[in-house]
Amino acid sequence: MNQVEEVKNKIDIVELISGYLTLKKAGINYKGLCPFHNEKTPSFMVSPERQGFKCFGCSAGGDVFTFVEMIECMEFYDSLKFLAEKAGIELKKDKPFSYGEKKFEPSEKSRIFEINDLSAKFYHKILTDHPKAEPARKYLRDRGIKKETIVDWKLGYAPNSWDLILKFLTARGFSDKEIFRAGLLVLGDKGKYWDRFRGRIMFPISNISGQIVAFTSRVIDDSDPKAAKYLNSAESPIYIKGKTIYGLDRARNEIRQSGKSIMVEGNMDVIACQAAGFKNVVATSGTALTSDQLKILARYSPDIIFSFDSDAAGKTALKRAITLALQNDINARVLTLPGFKDPDEAIKSDPKNFSQAIKNSKSALEYWIDTAVLENDIADVSGKKNVSKEILPVLKIISNDLEREYYIKYLAKKLSLSESSILSQLKKTSEPQLSNYSPDELSKVENQKLSFERRVAGLVWQDKNLANELPPAFFDLNFTDQIVKDFFDLIKFGEDWSKKISSPTKTYLDGLAMQATKDLDQTEDEIIKKEFNSLMKSFAEKKKEKIKTNFAADIAAAEAAGDRDKIKQLMKEFQSAIIK
Repeated sequence: MNQVEEVKNKIDIVELISGYLTLKKAGINYKGLCPFHNEKTPSFMVSPERQGFKCFGCSAGGDVFTFVEMIECMEFYDSLKFLAEKAGIELKKDKPFSYGEKKFEPSEKSRIFEINDLSAKFYHKILTDHPKAEPARKYLRDRGIKKETIVDWKLGYAPNSWDLILKFLTARGFSDKEIFRAGLLVLGDKGKYWDRFRGRIMFPISNISGQIVAFTSRVIDDSDPKAAKYLNSAESPIYIKGKTIYGLDRARNEIRQSGKSIMVEGNMDVIACQAAGFKNVVATSGTALTSDQLKILARYSPDIIFSFDSDAAGKTALKRAITLALQNDINARVLTLPGFKDPDEAIKSDPKNFSQAIKNSKSALEYWIDTAVLENDIADVSGKKNVSKEILPVLKIISNDLEREYYIKYLAKKLSLSESSILSQLKKTSEPQLSNYSPDELSKVENQKLSFERRVAGLVWQDKNLANELPPAFFDLNFTDQIVKDFFDLIKFGEDWSKKISSPTKTYLDGLAMQATKDLDQTEDEIIKKEFNSLMKSFAEKKKEKIKTNFAADIAAAEAAGDRDKIKQLMKEFQSAIIK
């Protein structure tokens, strides 16, 4: 028996797949919702007798290796290595493996997994033992992180060096290009590679199987306004931010048993919650919440509780999360922590604060309606109109008639209006801009690269103070997106412009804000402003290039005509235009 067959025979396929989705006994087999396509009725079958799986909805099927390859986006060698570790079998190193008629060798992904694993051990060793890591250890002690938690979560420290991890990994046979592909290096202007993480506490990010795929990091010293507080690995062949959930490898069993997951905003919140016994807590991974992440969580339970910050960015993120949950038919609730900044702070005060908040969590849409009511003077007709304009497009998303009827009654009661008037207005209302797409199409739209004008609009909507920093020439652009054009026209010509934007436009801008910030490592003001300034610098440079091109053509024409006065005039105008 070769090693491939040995691994296959040692793995229990039901136990393996149960780690990814909920299975129920169906005769001699097991059934569940297919993880490879959207469905509401289980058509995914696992056969322990044949050690295989088959979906009768999308025709996916195969053995344990096929399942891991599909669910983890691995190649065969990587799935073999992963399953061998689970089975406690040591593979013969540096040799290809035969499976059927094919031979397989270590792939690029295998090398990146090894790079991340070695890096995590290296960073962890520095944090626990090296004198230079004392400021990091003190920071964690001050945050209430115990030594056993540091060991359990494999936290680490990257010293303030430009090439420490580069030297460490190249000495172990990895090329600088491989390390760059793993997301641990940045490429300088002169073609030289540097360490991406310097002077930072390191949090390894694992996939659902517990393999380290990336890192998120935090600076120790908050005094430098230019330093990003949080920084993530760049995306790589094994790390896609929008499909990765921090802490899920540890939380999945508790989510299944408790029947719910709790989504928080930060890594420290996850660690604090799980250390306090709230084992079903997870967070996004360096990005805004995505449909893919919700679908992954729904494999374990369709019930999700959101716990987001109460600042402007948190409110925008929460509305987006609720909208996505409704689009994906997921039961969402919201918990609040009055008097506390975040779950970590609430738990440090008393873990009962978080327990009580979970018990008091409210239906997500009820929370949204209640918040909209509080933010508007509903004693006035215009206040009622503002609330209905914000909420009615969201009600349009709900596909279940009974659920929609419940929220129509809830909204009518809150606004002291008749249900018939709400229904009448609902018929005239369109769904939110992005809701016209199916969940799969929405994912594609979310992943599209934003145009310059839409990216700027998203950033300005996320941080409204940036509107004051738009250069006058920006408003003269030939905008291709009419909604974006109208948005910037309001900024250009109107005071209190943010109060004059319609609810559908707000929803559209919320989507742009999410897309514009999803690749930023942290949606904090300084990071958003840095991105905005970069775009404005690019805009100014392109404007100058266009001016140069136009004047060059006019000057050439004047030279050809021998008109010296015209040349002098054009040169003077050119200098004036460049200075502006």
